[in-house]
Amino acid sequence: MDIRDVQRMAAFLPIDQSGIGQCVQLYFSDGETGIAPIGLRSFLQQLAKLYLLNLTEMRTRLGAIIGCKNLVPLALSPLLLFVPLKTRVPSVKGDCAYGYFKLRSLWEVLPNPAPTTLVLEGGHRLTIKQSYRIACRRLRLARKLENYLFVQYYEGLNAEKHNLSFLSQTEDTL
Repeated sequence: MDIRDVQRMAAFLPIDQSGIGQCVQLYFSDGETGIAPIGLRSFLQQLAKLYLLNLTEMRTRLGAIIGCKNLVPLALSPLLLFVPLKTRVPSVKGDCAYGYFKLRSLWEVLPNPAPTTLVLEGGHRLTIKQSYRIACRRLRLARKLENYLFVQYYEGLNAEKHNLSFLSQTEDTL
C-alpha cells in the first residue's frame, strides 16, 4: 500500500472473511473494491506509519478540538479525513465495529434503508449500523475538524511565505 492507494480510498471497513479471519474491505473512489488480509487495528497502524503519524497523540489533540475523546476522525492530512461510523455488530468481544469513510468521498447520507445508507464516490452504496442522527453528527464534527486543520495549514503556509520573504531580503542586502 502506498500514498496513492490511500488517496484513492473512499472507505475501509472491518469484515470477517471465511478462511482468513479479520480483514479490511477497501472501497475505492473509482468503483473498485479490494481486501487487505489484516485486521483493522493493524491497517490503521500501517496508515499512520505511511503518513508518519502517532495515532494516540493525534486522537488526544484532535479530540480536544472537536470535544470528544472516542471515535475521533483519522486525519492523514488537512483534506484527507476518514470518519469512523459503525458498520457492523461485532461477532465477539474485541472485534472492530467501526469502518472509516473519507469525508470528501461521502456524496449522500440517507435515512433509508434504515438505519443509515451512505452513497460514496465510485457508486458504492453501503447500509451501516449507525443511526442517521449520529452519522450526521459525526460528519458535522469531521467537517469542523477539517476546517480547523485547513486554516492551520493555510496559516502555516502564510507564515512560511513571510519567513522566506524575510530571508530573501537579507540575502539582497549582503
